[in-house]
Amino acid sequence: MMKADRRYLILAACLLAGCATTDSGQFSESSSQDTSAEVRLKSVLLEDDDIAGSAIDVTIDGERIVLEGFVEDDSQRQRAEQLVREHGDVSDVDNRIEVK
Repeated sequence: MMKADRRYLILAACLLAGCATTDSGQFSESSSQDTSAEVRLKSVLLEDDDIAGSAIDVTIDGERIVLEGFVEDDSQRQRAEQLVREHGDVSDVDNRIEVK
């Protein structure tokens, strides 16, 4: 019976360690979670027939939209930038998309 109690104690400690908080006392969140604006812009890119299927990541960094990834040709690269300028709430677009 003692071994079983020890296992439950170790299991409980492991589960509690997974709920670690930050220094401010708040639960930490994954920094890789996309904002709703980023998700919206990604969906705009996916819905466009010219660049659908391309590997493009959208990040909003303050007042700037950053595009990263790969496309097949320069027209797709330009189209992606055009779409995020039209549908994004900021005017500064950092287009880091590479043509394969």
